[in-house]
Amino acid sequence: MSILPVEIRTRHLLQPKLDVYYPQLAGLVDHTIEEKLNERIYQQVQTMITKQGFYDYPATEITGGYEVKTNERNIVSLTNLHYSYSGGAHGLSTLRSLTMDVQTGKVYKLKELFKPDAPYIKRLNKIIEAQIKDRDLPLLSPFKGIAPNQYFYQADRALIIYFQLYDLAPYAFGFPFFVISVYEIEDIVDQEGPLGRMLY
Repeated sequence: MSILPVEIRTRHLLQPKLDVYYPQLAGLVDHTIEEKLNERIYQQVQTMITKQGFYDYPATEITGGYEVKTNERNIVSLTNLHYSYSGGAHGLSTLRSLTMDVQTGKVYKLKELFKPDAPYIKRLNKIIEAQIKDRDLPLLSPFKGIAPNQYFYQADRALIIYFQLYDLAPYAFGFPFFVISVYEIEDIVDQEGPLGRMLY
């Protein structure tokens, strides 16, 4: 059964020095899958809060929100963005994402967007290297390629590869995003996966 689009409700974590909005899925046919995916979203938010030092350092203040990037053809791809400040010149933002199939409950890893044994790392690295050159992006160190657990999300008919602050470029340049059209990598995309469904 096709669900277009999924209802997404906003939840709010509010306590002293913590002000974070996060999404929850609603109205799915299979309530077990709905609960599973909502727990996964909540776990990501809590992990971010923990890693940003909220529970270990009392001075830490965190604000956060989310964006839904794709919500069609049973695929929901979203980002959670948190800003933490504990003193100093500036705080630090952290971005995480999830790409999910609301019909099966699957949460995708990057490699699962592609055909088995497809040389997706080599292809994506080549595209990213070209974009770095075209944009004249100043790097903190030479680009060594994407990681096996590389951060990504899906926005309509594009794959977005992104890096955390300081991972690739100076702080002033923010999060480095690399937009890759699904049509540019169509030959290696899993036709049944999140990207493949957007081809037709």
